[in-house]
Amino acid sequence: MIISNISFEKKKFHVSFDNGEEIKISEDTLVNFGLYKGQEVEEEFVENLKFEDEKSEALLLSYKFLQRNKTKQQLIDYLYKNKIQRDIIDLVLPILEEKNYLNDEDYARRYLSDALNIKKYGKIKTRYMLMSKGIDKKIIEKVMEDYDYELEYTNALELIEKRISKDETDPKIINSAKNYLQGRGFEFEIINFTLDDYLGVE
Repeated sequence: MIISNISFEKKKFHVSFDNGEEIKISEDTLVNFGLYKGQEVEEEFVENLKFEDEKSEALLLSYKFLQRNKTKQQLIDYLYKNKIQRDIIDLVLPILEEKNYLNDEDYARRYLSDALNIKKYGKIKTRYMLMSKGIDKKIIEKVMEDYDYELEYTNALELIEKRISKDETDPKIINSAKNYLQGRGFEFEIINFTLDDYLGVE
């Protein structure tokens, strides 16, 4: 097979062969393989070219996507959405992890910090949100070992103070505050303890 023509259109290089076949590749692939018009190549070379180009595209998509902190599962879903094949995905994941573009434990620790300090979620919701992002249970358990229960109490108390007064006695209003904290993922034990402490219940 001989490369009969190379043209550029819509951010891709179109490589045509004398047998009528045409493929679209990125500039990186074109440069890496040193392709030029009139070059003679084997048929197997074309398949290898396609594979390497998809790998290059997958890495490029990944680098852009991972500019914002993301999990491995979120990246996999994103690449699937962009029609990247599974064997290519399996190939680029270790590359990204080795370069530390992808680190689920680091992501989980950052999320835990945000959940406590910014979002003020309770333990249940924090764990649920980490699971919903596809983080492995072992990583979640490891990260949750550093859970700050004192800060959780402070957060619960702060949220309660915004909902009810210290001399509140209406059961409906108190239960409403409990339901609010439950909705933010606090466990019943911390909810009851914090409310009793706030209301001065013996």
